Amino acid sequence: MDPDQPWVQHVAARRDAYVAGRDLHVNVTWPARPDDGQAYRRERSVFLQYINPEILACYGKDVTRDDAGRILEQALQATRLAVLVTDAYLIFPSSYIFELPWFDVFLGRIEPLVHEGLVRHTSPTPELTAYRDIKASEYRRDERNPYSAPSPRQVLPDLAWHPRSGRPTAAGIAELWREALVPDGGLSGVVHAVVRATRRPYRRVEGVLAKSPERLEGQAFVKRFVERTLPGPLPGDAGSLLGLFLSAAYLRCYVRELDTTILTDLPIGPLSCTLDGSAEDMKGRVLSSRRLDLALRWLRIDHFVRCGASWKELILLRSSPEFGMITSMLFGNGSADAFRLAIIGASRSRHFDTAVTCGDALSNLAVVADHLTPMLG
Repeated sequence: MDPDQPWVQHVAARRDAYVAGRDLHVNVTWPARPDDGQAYRRERSVFLQYINPEILACYGKDVTRDDAGRILEQALQATRLAVLVTDAYLIFPSSYIFELPWFDVFLGRIEPLVHEGLVRHTSPTPELTAYRDIKASEYRRDERNPYSAPSPRQVLPDLAWHPRSGRPTAAGIAELWREALVPDGGLSGVVHAVVRATRRPYRRVEGVLAKSPERLEGQAFVKRFVERTLPGPLPGDAGSLLGLFLSAAYLRCYVRELDTTILTDLPIGPLSCTLDGSAEDMKGRVLSSRRLDLALRWLRIDHFVRCGASWKELILLRSSPEFGMITSMLFGNGSADAFRLAIIGASRSRHFDTAVTCGDALSNLAVVADHLTPMLG
């Protein structure tokens, strides 16, 4: 604790895994269910998929052109929410440093989080020059190779690195690719589109697609490279289906390997690439920003969270046991009706009003938590 500001909980930079109130977090679910082990857990970090170039391209957004400014502002707003749904840190692949022209601006705008060790990049090596050389080979046939610059981009010195020791992403996507080449599998829509356009037998088209991972010859497993391994251009909507499949496979690999969650249903688009939170391996990992937005409005702290709070104040909010209780009800196995009833009860209190300061927001959380506690007993 800071002796001059006893209400501020200090977060040690580079602290492993958990930060700011991990020990205070109260994980409440009501009622308990047998699959609790796969439910939402605040100790999971948040994977920042909402600024991934390939994922945004699936929703018609280009990170390098006219959409760049809007994507940056939306990313900053999404990050405010992402901070609130975890007691851990925010994590992104090191590729963003090279593939997003404005990423240094993004990091500069969230510098307090970076300084406290709450933002991490992940790759097989912490050395960005070595990482660039690996990726330059994967993008060697790309006319817009983002890794061709002789020196890597500069990043904030406090930016922490998280080791990624699993197999390469391309290998994971290749496995999911092969599993999806079955009738009614994830790639069946692509296969059927090609069959209709070329009048070739289903098995023949399926066989051509099955060879794509080998034909990539070590290139990155992204849509524009995969399309070059095919005998001709994809017809109709097949290209969009291919992009969604590849981005979903990419996300699934990262989310499972790093044991993270993702924030979806953002104003700029769903950005989930059809990943379903009800799937067995995705339970508790796909979090809706719309649901959180609604809860923040009910709590009367939404404007403060979006416009008034500093990064340190957001950390303080998420560190409170009351906020941990509420988000566990929202995304875990809690009762939505219990939360609604608590809000109705809190609205009768003179201490429950639109939050202007961090103290106001904490007070609102406490009032709602007081009404929730008897329902959970």
